[in-house]
Amino acid sequence: MAAGNFCPGCGQPRPHRLSTAHVLHELVHVFTHADKSIFGFARQVLLAPGRVFADYAAGRRKRYFSPFQFLLLAAGLATLLSVKLHYYELIGENVQRGFQLRGASAEQVRRVGEYFAAVGKYFNVWWLSLVPVHALAAWAVYRRRLNYAEAFLLLVLVGCAFQLLLLAALVSVFLVAGREPGSSTAFMQAGVYVVYLTWIGRRGLGLSWPAAIASALAVSVVGGCINYGTNMLIFRWYVFA
Repeated sequence: MAAGNFCPGCGQPRPHRLSTAHVLHELVHVFTHADKSIFGFARQVLLAPGRVFADYAAGRRKRYFSPFQFLLLAAGLATLLSVKLHYYELIGENVQRGFQLRGASAEQVRRVGEYFAAVGKYFNVWWLSLVPVHALAAWAVYRRRLNYAEAFLLLVLVGCAFQLLLLAALVSVFLVAGREPGSSTAFMQAGVYVVYLTWIGRRGLGLSWPAAIASALAVSVVGGCINYGTNMLIFRWYVFA
């Protein structure tokens, strides 16, 4: 066996016992590494999403933090923050008052509150479960250029940007004024989708500005209809069943 600190076959450092120093180094590395850090990826996906998509789709992925892991982390953090701020519960209280004014039963009013509390608690599960469905819409629009997996990546990157901006909005705009039933996050998501899909379409896919805008609008409209329709079906079933 060859001597040295690295394996002669694969080049990997030779195995060593895990230490506290090694764990701390890995944790710091995740947050501070210039290319693959969480903070570095956040900046890249917000300011250069077209380049990130083009690189990742072309296989140049080593320098990036995983967008799929990032989306899971960001969605989980946004959900935790919304729960701590009671954001969806406050929206639910507004809806409950509207139901009371329309003469709804006490049971229906109670179910409204339960529904919005559940939405807040499981927002990440709800939102992430719809990403594959939105990717179908993106694939249908961009099918001449992307397969389904690439369309899924496209929606993941846009979702990363949305979750980051949502985190900022939850502690600023929505905390003060975003209490109308579902409108705040819905309109914000639509706006982020249009802007970032246009951006990636132009810089990442090489579309013309008209084609990039039209494609972004198509995906955003279909995605918004999916969100609204699914939400209303579940809401009505739970409240009125």
